[in-house]
Amino acid sequence: MIRSMTGFGKAIEKCPYGRIIAEIKTLNHKSLSVTTSPFNGFFLLEERVKKVLEKKIFRGKVFVKITLETGKGRKPLQRVEINENIAREYLKKIEKTQQKLGIGGGIEIRDLIEFPGVIESSTESKEEKLWPYIKKALEKALNSIITYRKSEGLHLAKDLKTRLLTIKQNMGQIKKYGKAYIGEYRKKLVQSILELAENTEPDKGRIEAEVASFAKNCDIAEEITRLEGHLSECKEAMQEIGTDVGKKLDFIAQEMQREVNTIGAKSADFRIAKAVINIKSEIEKMREQIKNVE
Repeated sequence: MIRSMTGFGKAIEKCPYGRIIAEIKTLNHKSLSVTTSPFNGFFLLEERVKKVLEKKIFRGKVFVKITLETGKGRKPLQRVEINENIAREYLKKIEKTQQKLGIGGGIEIRDLIEFPGVIESSTESKEEKLWPYIKKALEKALNSIITYRKSEGLHLAKDLKTRLLTIKQNMGQIKKYGKAYIGEYRKKLVQSILELAENTEPDKGRIEAEVASFAKNCDIAEEITRLEGHLSECKEAMQEIGTDVGKKLDFIAQEMQREVNTIGAKSADFRIAKAVINIKSEIEKMREQIKNVE
């Protein structure tokens, strides 16, 4: 069943460092586009996050926000250490320079820790430890948003089915009047000839040739057959699971539009023209709805 591209999902996963909060928001987009906002600059996890999403989301603009909430009694996320060897080396160099240049003054600890390399912090090992919890939170949020998108997809499917039914009904009108149109043209042609040549017997052979030529130019049987085929394809596509259905439906709708345009160009009957207008209107509405189909 088709799914909507819009939705929101949120999940929380507890871990030794606090709580991982994963939020996913999706909007309409012609292809899959993922934007992540990982906490504390954990950009090394960005590709992993995308791979998790790509397994279940096939189309749409996806925004992912991951937050870590810490609290008392939790393990620190960063490991901070002071490199005493580097600090000692800075002090030796500074004292040597002071003696050489005859400069007074002293170095306090707040000055010393600002020198590059004195303070060392690492989050790399924590990324590996946090990833299982982040993944769980992502998967929960993802399942939530999939449920939402499926629910919205049911409404979209209902609307599309209604429009397909309207199109089918109007096609019935085109078939009906398409067959009658040729006979009506023949009657009008004979009547016109009789009126122009009052006492002359009309040339039946010429009349039949003219009618045959008209019928050939106005034959819409092939377009109707293709249009009916597209309707069936559309219904089948709406039942597919795990594929990029939205793009497929949009392509089918384009083909339907092409066929009905040809029917309109070939037919001069106002009743067929009215049915063509109705079908084109429904196809346009379908294409607007399909923009939100995954």
